[in-house]
Amino acid sequence: MTNKLVSAVRFGMAAALLGISAPAFSQPDILILGDSQISFGAGKEYMKFFADLPEKCEITPQRQKALDKLGQRDTAAIGVRSTSLQSWTVKKGAAKGAICDVDKKYGVNAGAYGIEGNPDRVFVQIGKGPAYQFCKPKQTAFEAMFEDDYYKPELLVLTFLGNSADRWAGSTDAADQDAQRTVAQLPKGMPCVFISSAPVYLEKTNDLRMTAQTEIARAFERAGTQCQVVEGFNTKTRAAIEGKPKYFRRNDAGQVKDPHHPSPAAIRQFLEINTAALCDAVFSALK
Repeated sequence: MTNKLVSAVRFGMAAALLGISAPAFSQPDILILGDSQISFGAGKEYMKFFADLPEKCEITPQRQKALDKLGQRDTAAIGVRSTSLQSWTVKKGAAKGAICDVDKKYGVNAGAYGIEGNPDRVFVQIGKGPAYQFCKPKQTAFEAMFEDDYYKPELLVLTFLGNSADRWAGSTDAADQDAQRTVAQLPKGMPCVFISSAPVYLEKTNDLRMTAQTEIARAFERAGTQCQVVEGFNTKTRAAIEGKPKYFRRNDAGQVKDPHHPSPAAIRQFLEINTAALCDAVFSALK
């Protein structure tokens, strides 16, 4: 019996004893969590990249053994609007509310890919539906997500930056707190890769985000080795994406109307430039 099947059986037995339903979705081997960049353009590109690791990365015999841990590399992605690592690691307040408060205008706050057998993007409200029960009293979203193997990916990819740019750029202590809480709340031994989200349109915004990325990268290094870090926000990715209208949604006059969410083509550029670093991080995490 595989580890995933054992986990599913255990969860089902526990759920039966508690009078609740076991989750009606299959576990992804690779789970990508992020913010609205995942929802608006990046999600499917990340899924393709990680599902195609053997084609993207140089596969040595040692790496092949690590790759085998990912099974079929079934990949899923969830991006929750206006969220950060702080949102996933606190038990209450506005930061957690970004995940758990029902969106008053649209009724949904997240885009998901590959969950519940749907390879396409669906918009959902976190907290509603069997696959999104991350909002429990007196628990963080990570604690709820990983409790009793509710989610147990073989590789967790975290991609955040923008919604914490001010927080991380302005405070080494805040960056340390978010990194330490993240590592503490992940299941022991779960391979983890953190990569900053992609550059946006405006230079001034990107300047702040580069400072923030440096702070969170160093904070993860101080927090231990469980989460490998890729500083994807760099001079090469900025040069490729920043200030390029073709990579952002525009109005009829050709003016950029959404400067914060790069297009899928921009995300492909971002991932291609960072391929070697991502491959190194993945296989370091899988050791």
